[in-house]
Formats: sequence, C-alpha cells, structure tokens
Amino acid sequence: MIETAPNRALPTAALSAAEPLVLAMNLEQARLNLHLLLLEEDQATLLLLKHCLSQLDNGLDIWEMVSDKTSPQIIVQGVDFVQSNLVQTMQFLLNNPVARSSLLSLRFLSNFLIEVSDLCQSILYHDSAFTSYLHKLDQAAQTLKVARQKMIAGNTGLVAFVAYKQKTTVLSFDDLVQEGVIGLIKAVDRFDPYRGFQFSTYAIPWIKQAISRLIVKQEKIVRLPVALAERACAVFEAMRNAYQQTERWPSVEQLKLLCDLSEDEIKTIRNYYQATHSLDEVRDNAEEEGQALMARMKQQQFALPMDDLIERNLRQYLDRVVATLPEKEAAILNMRFGLKNHTETTLQVIADQLQVSRERVRQIQNEALKKLKNQFGCDLALFLEPNDSYENE
Repeated sequence: MIETAPNRALPTAALSAAEPLVLAMNLEQARLNLHLLLLEEDQATLLLLKHCLSQLDNGLDIWEMVSDKTSPQIIVQGVDFVQSNLVQTMQFLLNNPVARSSLLSLRFLSNFLIEVSDLCQSILYHDSAFTSYLHKLDQAAQTLKVARQKMIAGNTGLVAFVAYKQKTTVLSFDDLVQEGVIGLIKAVDRFDPYRGFQFSTYAIPWIKQAISRLIVKQEKIVRLPVALAERACAVFEAMRNAYQQTERWPSVEQLKLLCDLSEDEIKTIRNYYQATHSLDEVRDNAEEEGQALMARMKQQQFALPMDDLIERNLRQYLDRVVATLPEKEAAILNMRFGLKNHTETTLQVIADQLQVSRERVRQIQNEALKKLKNQFGCDLALFLEPNDSYENE
C-alpha cells in the first residue's frame, strides 16, 4: 500500500508571516495525498490512466493534465494500446513496476486528480468492497478542493493588480479580472512550492497572458475577425522561427507554406498591423525592415514573455533557471536571447566569439533548451513564446 504523503506544511503560527507559501504548501500536500490515494487501489489507478489517455485521444494537451516533473512518454505512447484492450492494460500496469512507478513520478494537476476522483465515485460506488476506500477518496478530494479554492481566493489581489495595469477602453475592469482569474487558476494548478520560487513570480505571466488574449480578441473584432487575429500568432511565430533558422525574414509565399494560410489572409494580417513595408519586400539585405515589422507586431498584439523579464523578480527567476546549466550552455542562451543585456545575438556572432561553427552553437542551444524544458517544464514555458520549437531548427 502506498503511504500518504507526510505533512510538510508550515505551522499555523507562521501563517501571518508567510501565508502565500503556507497556502501553496497545503495545496501541494493535498494534491499529493489524493494522487497517492488514487494509486493505492488498482481499479482507481486504471481509471486514472484510462481517463488520461481518453483525454489525450480527444485532443487535450498533455500539459492540461500534467506539469513537467518527468517525461510523460509512457502515457503518450500507450494511447492505442490502452484504448484497444483494457484488460491487457490492467495486467501491464500491475505486472510492470516501471510503468506503475511512472504514474507516481508524474505530477498530475489538481483539477485533473479531482476529475479522476469524481470518476471513481461514479463508477465504483455500487461495489461494497470499495465503500471504505471511496470514503477516504472523497475526503482527500474535498480537502484538495478547499485548499485549491483558498489558494485562488488568497491571490486574487494579483489579478486585480495586473488587470489595473492592463486596463483598456474596450473592456471593463471586471471583465479583465474575470479573465485574469482563469490565468490565476492555471498558475495555481501548476505551481510547485518546493522549487523555491515565489508564487507571484510564477503567476503574474499566466494572468497577463489570459488578460492579453482577451484584449486581443475584443480590440480586433471590428477590423479583424477573431479567428484570423488568433491565427496571426502563427504568422508571428513562423517569422520568428524562420529568422532564427536562416537569419532571414520569410516572404509571403514562404509564410503561406509555414502557416497554412492563404495569401489574402496573410496580407490581411499584414495590412491590419499597418506595416509600412510589404512582407514581399523583406529581402536578404533588409534586416532593419524585418526587425521593424516584427516590432510593430509585438507592440500591437503580443505581450512577449521576454519583455516581462525586465521586471526584476522575473529576471531573477530566469537567471536561476539558466544558472543550472553548464557554463557554456548558459553563456550561449544568455547571448542568444539577450538575457543579460536585452540584446539578442545571432548564431554566427556567437560562433565567432566562441571560435566554433555556427551549427555547433545551434546544437548547444537546442540541447540546453531541451534540458530546461525537461527539468522545469511549465515554469520555463512562461518565458518562451507559445509553441516555440527551437529543437527543430
């Protein structure tokens, strides 16, 4: 039988001095207790895995269920196997300690564990053999729900703070707060207090992202269809990735292939951002024009995480993350993304400084980013653009 997690929460006496930390630690303890309890009973473990795989099969992103503590590779690879034969899956889990332990090492999100607990209650309630277990499961789930709600309620001030700084004539303050709470909830479910970072440092970018996306949708609705405004993100990302790969800005024809958009859609996006130069005019020797176009797109739609790093606590966070890398890898990331001086450096310039090939710099960069993503997961995602894929350069 798997033992319940030890109580690692701070004493109640310390609540006034460290309330945010206490709330976070109590939430993490409640989350871990429910996680362990679900793995204590074979039927519940099977339902957990089945629900996870079912959600993946329905198109839900793995990071909506798991924060990156270790690789969820076994779950992703097992989709077809589990869906095809439930009995074999149970035998596989029960007889394969490695597969079973992988579920323990994964850090399932609180909201997902609560869903699985409710699923167990609805499916196993009719079997008297599970009466005692379901009672314990219900208590653990209720404890987690209360701890989660306290964590959310205790940090709504962060939402008000961010919403006030991002207020707009298009949306009311209450609308911004309501959307910001969605970002706060995502941060609450993903935050791990034992990594040593302040919750506010972790949560503010999530809140900003939620509010910024709402503002984008509302401000663009008259002049640009919402669906197209959202797809503008793909154009922006493709431009950035193409420049990182080739150090040249892509043409409209290239963007059509990269973004799966029509020429008219790309031109509509381009015209909306009021670019003074056509994307077709961005040639090999027109880097300034390309940079200017990117800057306009950034300013008008995208609150880039790198810009947020100017704030001291966020910069300290990323500095600590990068500092976990070997010296050369850390140096390359610092130069490549301008983490120290806010000035990004090309692969070729870095290669010249280090007296290695440009391709070698790219390899080291990609290896370093993979290490950080594997180790810090959702934390690091706060500071990288959505769906960034440096490893594919």
